[in-house]
Amino acid sequence: MEIKPLLKEKIKALSQITPNSSALKKAEQKLDEEQFNLVVVGQFKRGKSTFINALLSDTIVPSSILPLTSIVTIIQYSDTKKAVVKFLDNHEETINVSEIEKYVTEKHNPENKLQVKEVYVYHPSEYLKKGVRIIDTPGIGSVFKHNTDVAYSFLPYCDAAVFLMSPDPPLGEAEIEFLKNVKVYTEKFFFVLNKIDIVSEDELDEVVEFNRNLLKEYTGSDDIKIYPISARNALKAKLNKDANLLERSNMIQIERALDEFIAKERMNIIATSVINTLLRHINNELTSYKLQKETQKLSVESLKEKVEKFSKFIESVREEAEEYEYILDKRIDKIYKELDEEIEILKEKELPSLIEKMQEHFKEKSKEKMSTEEFENFMTQKMNEYILQIFTNWRKEQSDIISEKVEVVYNDLAKKINQKIEDVINTASSLFDVKLNAYVDSEKLTQKSDFYFMLEDQMGILNIFATTFRTKLPFFIGKKIAQKHIKNTTVELFDRHCGRVRYDLTKRVRETTFRFKDQLKDKLDLTIEAIQQALEKAVKLKTENEKRSEEILKEIEKNTKLLLKHKEELEQLKKQLST
Repeated sequence: MEIKPLLKEKIKALSQITPNSSALKKAEQKLDEEQFNLVVVGQFKRGKSTFINALLSDTIVPSSILPLTSIVTIIQYSDTKKAVVKFLDNHEETINVSEIEKYVTEKHNPENKLQVKEVYVYHPSEYLKKGVRIIDTPGIGSVFKHNTDVAYSFLPYCDAAVFLMSPDPPLGEAEIEFLKNVKVYTEKFFFVLNKIDIVSEDELDEVVEFNRNLLKEYTGSDDIKIYPISARNALKAKLNKDANLLERSNMIQIERALDEFIAKERMNIIATSVINTLLRHINNELTSYKLQKETQKLSVESLKEKVEKFSKFIESVREEAEEYEYILDKRIDKIYKELDEEIEILKEKELPSLIEKMQEHFKEKSKEKMSTEEFENFMTQKMNEYILQIFTNWRKEQSDIISEKVEVVYNDLAKKINQKIEDVINTASSLFDVKLNAYVDSEKLTQKSDFYFMLEDQMGILNIFATTFRTKLPFFIGKKIAQKHIKNTTVELFDRHCGRVRYDLTKRVRETTFRFKDQLKDKLDLTIEAIQQALEKAVKLKTENEKRSEEILKEIEKNTKLLLKHKEELEQLKKQLST
């Protein structure tokens, strides 16, 4: 069941009954803007580019016999095909898709001499139209150390990750090291064995089993599924519309698995949220129609008097809602303070031993004969290992803790706003002697952090540390400079990572809180506005001539039947999604 197109049609149908509805526009916007972030990672020459091109059914991402630079390519849906290059100085250039390789390959952009930050590709692919955004990261374990760091940095923020392997050779040391460091995220990994067209069936079974055993060992998971495919054959089949070759490529299996994961993990949550918005809109419109009909038995004077009483009640409701938001902000501030306390605990626990380890490495390597550059590379590598060990698990732990705390705070506010909505409906029912029903639902957060952490701050994990060395100086001079700065530099780098994690977490909470408050405010405002507009129409209806009044009431009756039909269909759809 393709839920997104179905909901689009439902929004269109409702818009014909209730044109210019802000609720329907926001529901459609939510469907359009929500993205499922799929990160593709793998060692150089595993076939990442070909795999992505096969997903897109087009040759978009460039392949290269040389490792690509550390430039990230983000591919998302658009009606037209184009690419936008974003540079480190924040200016942008729109280019033809065929020109991408000039910016992301080491051949055309060695050591990123063009100062590219990232490249966005817009493509009318049916696969992307589902709301999928593909992030192509540089190959891990290449000669460019920073490429692996970039791949690491994306994993906390993606919805799923495809890890590409191939039989030539099976998993290597760099890949195993990568997996050991990211094992906390492997529940959202899809392991894909590419290039099955270069081995026999017996050899394939052997390679799959060998890699499965390694993955079990290094991820700590017994539930490892490997998808053997030929991305090259899949791309060729799609371009030539060769159904038999596509079947033999096994590409359909991994696409289906990803689709099911997207539907289960993201789209169903988004769809349920949109359905709730549509059902709330329908309920508000039905309330409006009922008020317009039932209040016709009142005199104009009596109706106006009751409308005035209702308006005064609404003023007090809005004041209470503002107080709720103030309380929520204070509780969120408390969560920030608790995070700061956790950061200080982390520093006390990890920083002294980190300094000690780095000083020990310094003493050990100072005795060896090596160039300043070799010395720098060794120290940088060690610092990188320790930083990853300390921060990877800790960041995920803090993210989970904060998510739980924030959810409790949000739930409290949602309950209070839902109660206010019920109060508004009950007050209107009592004042105008009409039986009205409130539509109350539970809010779920559907949006993830954007990419500011990865894409806005890619200075590199170790650049601060590296600046303390002078690679062109003789080693005996270089090591003296390093010795003076090693403790301060380690502290500075550790503080920087603490700051980056704090910035990331608090910004995500701030942005999500803003959206959540806006979402709840919309619920309350739309309920109030629906009743107030219905009352204005009821007063106006009382002043219309008999013929015009009869036409309006017939229109209301017709729309009521249509809305009830849409309501029944949406409730059935919501029930299907929950099973």
